[in-house]
Formats: sequence, structure tokens, C-alpha cells
Amino acid sequence: MTKDSNDEFLEVYDEQESIHNKEEDVAVLGMLDALDFNKQIQVDDFVDGKFNFRKLMQFLGPGFLVSIAYIDPGNFDTDINAGGSFKYQLLWILLLATVMGCVVQFLASKLGLVTKKDLAQHCHECYSKPVHITLWLMAEIAVIASDIPEVLGTAYALYLLIGMPIPVGVVVTALDTLLFLFLQYLSIRILEVIIAILLGIISLCFFAEMFWSKPDYLEIAAGFVPFWGFGEHKADYISAGIGLVGAVIMPHNLFLHSALVQSRKIGKSDAAIKEAMIYNAVESGLALGVSFLINMAVVCTAAALFFYDPTVGLFEASDLLKQILGGFAPYLFAIALLASGQSSTITGTYAGQFIMEGFLDIKIAQWKRNMITRGIAILPSLAVAIWASTDTMDGIIKWSQVLLSIQLPFAVIPLLNLTSSYRVMGSFRNSWQLISVGWLISIFVIAANISLVVFSIVPYVGVETSLGIVLLVLLLVFSLFYMGFLIYLSRLDIDAISEKMDVEPVDANFDLEGSQSESGL
Repeated sequence: MTKDSNDEFLEVYDEQESIHNKEEDVAVLGMLDALDFNKQIQVDDFVDGKFNFRKLMQFLGPGFLVSIAYIDPGNFDTDINAGGSFKYQLLWILLLATVMGCVVQFLASKLGLVTKKDLAQHCHECYSKPVHITLWLMAEIAVIASDIPEVLGTAYALYLLIGMPIPVGVVVTALDTLLFLFLQYLSIRILEVIIAILLGIISLCFFAEMFWSKPDYLEIAAGFVPFWGFGEHKADYISAGIGLVGAVIMPHNLFLHSALVQSRKIGKSDAAIKEAMIYNAVESGLALGVSFLINMAVVCTAAALFFYDPTVGLFEASDLLKQILGGFAPYLFAIALLASGQSSTITGTYAGQFIMEGFLDIKIAQWKRNMITRGIAILPSLAVAIWASTDTMDGIIKWSQVLLSIQLPFAVIPLLNLTSSYRVMGSFRNSWQLISVGWLISIFVIAANISLVVFSIVPYVGVETSLGIVLLVLLLVFSLFYMGFLIYLSRLDIDAISEKMDVEPVDANFDLEGSQSESGL
């Protein structure tokens, strides 16, 4: 063999070896992607119009994954503060917030079931680039804001249980969250079962704490009377109530729920989709009902033990429980906090990967998305854990709940617009009654946000100091931009925009001129 022919042979061999290696890489990634939750769970395909418990069990899962965000460490911090400051007087607001959560979660599941796309994907398709990039940034901020109390709460629980330093606990939390998420490659059902177990642990711990604290059950019943005790400390009452609303309804949950409902394989007929909507509504209602009872247990425990102490929060509760109840009480609290923080970081990372892929239309392996999402979200939490004291952490958690409340309309308004669009939803678009309820919730949340920002920032604003003047100007500018963008967003015509951007209508017989006469659900 000549030198030239030998070189040619080596070149061909190297090229074939390279192709073989690439094929192996593609095969490995293909195996991983084939094992993830996109391999849908088959639901019984018969539709007889009767409620079936077996079929409900097949739909059981997505709502409980979503409900974890309603009972994360940030919620517990707000619940403890509400009970310590106003005893049982804010229970009616907690109930109202949970009911509003049921409505918006129903809209999110409806969008995913009808269109087979999640909220982030629709925002990418139906809004102009500047708008959907802005919405993406707001969603990422919401993920980070929710992640901070979740990660810090988990790390603090590890500190209480085994003495692990909080910064180390943050890193451990990030790593074990990724391990849990890799279970989705086997089956989404495994992840749902793990979350259900963690939810059960949280429930048992906090119900035990509540009964141990011996709350006044007559006062608990009175707490569901609207505006009970509103006459005293009005500003603090409103601020704490709005904080509960912001802590309960999470913006990233809407993106997550619209994606998770697609893990069930349902029929394509209108009857099958209607039935799936009913079962998902029941399943979500059950899940959020459990989350409400857990939040109520935390508020009642705080009311029975910590009233009146408006400074009490997540990081003081364990010491106070030890002083008042002693025994195993602080360990129960730590176990519940660990289960809550771990489960909510899993679902938060899950939501982050759907947000990134949907808004940016990125097609990469799911394990890479998990790594990127976890990396983005964990850095702020790690910075807080390293440089902040536990007293400062409580304040940061409270501000993260304010930030989440501010972000909520950037998810709710697009969700309302999309589910009310005939081009997007076809005959399943929102009825006028549901549209009215949805906008009432949106207006309430926006008004609550403005009030919350005012109550939170006003103490630092004034014309007496240069810093106060700067903060006043920034507050005015922010308020103008915030309200201006939300008004612009609410007035956008999704049907007209999606037609202009050549988005395929869900209904093949769609007619923009005649669509207004169609009735929705």
C-alpha cells in the first residue's frame, strides 16, 4: 500500500469513526428523551358522560405537582407572619386566594389540553418578539423569586436536622433536585408519587403541630368572615392579606400546569377533551384543597403560639416552637420544611425548563435544560446564603413574595387572552362568564400588587432625604411602565396577531369575521 493510499484509508477510517461516535451520542440522548414524560400516560378512551373513579386516578398527578408551589417555604413564612400578626383574621383571604388559584389553574390546564401546547409556547407564537421576550424575562424573574425561599428553606431544614451549614445545604439542595428530576426519564408517574409522599409528610407534620398547639376553633371559624378585625391596623392588615394572595398564586405555576396536563394521552374528540377538562378540574381542586388545609394549619399554629409577634417568620419559628412546646415540635417543623422545600424546588426547576424551551423555542436534550435552569435559579440563593444572616434572609423571603405578586399579571393576562381567543381555542374558548371572572381576578391582583408595593416602599420614600426623592421618582417611573405595559398587553387582539403571524388555528374551519358569534365554554 502506498503512502497516499494509506493516508486516504486513515482519513476514511477517521470519518467513519466520527460518524459512529456521533450516532452513539444521538442514540444515548434519544434513549433519554424517549424515556421522559413526553411518553404520555394512556387514559381509558371510553367517554360515557359518567364520572369514573378509575379514570380520575389516571388523571391524578399534575394538579398535585402544581399544588406544591402553594405550600413552599415562602408560603409558610407568609402564613407564620399572618398568624403571628393577625391571629385567625386572614383565613378568609387565604381561602379566597385558593379559590382564585383554582380558576387560573383551570384556565392553564384547559389551554394545554385543547391546544397540546403550553403557555410559554403560545406566548412565543402569538406575541411579537419584544413582547414575548419581555414576558420571558418576567417569567424567569418569577422562577428565581420563588426559588430563593424554596432553596433557603430546604437548606435551613438541613441545618436544623443535622447541623449542615446553610450555604452547603443550598448546594446539596441543587444537586439532589437534579437527581429527583432525572427520575422523569423513567416515568412521570414516579415523580408524581415522590411528590405525593412529600406532600403527605408535610400534611402530617403541620396537622400534628396545629393540634399540639391547641388553637381556638371558634376563632378559626370566625376567621372565615370577610374583613373580620379590619378596623385595627388597616395598613398592616391589607399588606399581610395581599402578601397571602401573592404567596399562594404563583406565576410559574401557570406555565407548568399547561405543560403537565399533556402527560396524559386523551382522545381527540370534543367529548374526550371536555371530559379531560372536568377530571383535571376535579383533580386540581382536590390538590389545592389539600394545600389550603396545610396553609390553614400553619396560620392556626402561628396564631395559637406566636400572637402577637409581627416579627416572627420562617427562621424564628423553630426556636419559638422549642421554647413553647418543646419536645419533638421543632423537629416536626424541620421535617415538614425539608419536604416542602425539596418538593417545591423540583417543581420550580420543572417549570423553569418549560419556560425556557417554550419562550425561546430551544430544542435541546431535557437533561441539559434541567442543568441550565437549575444553574440560573441557584446562584441568587447561594449568594443570599453566603452573605446574609438568618434575620436578613427572612426579609429577603418577604421581598421575594412581593416580587412574585408583581410578576403574576404577566402570566395571568396572556393566559386569559389566549383562552378567550377563538383562533387558539376554537369552540373551547372561554365563555363570557369565565372571561368576567378571570378579569375580576386580574384586576384584583393588579390592584393588590400596587397596594403591596406602596405599603412596602412608602416607609423608605419621602422628600426629606435625597435617597427618599430618588426612590419616589423610581417608584413613579416603575408604576407608569408597569401599568402601561399591562394595559397594552390586555388590549392586544390575539386572533388578529396570530393570523398576521401565520399561527395555525386550532379549528380548521376558523373564520375571523364569523368567530365572534361562536359561544365558548
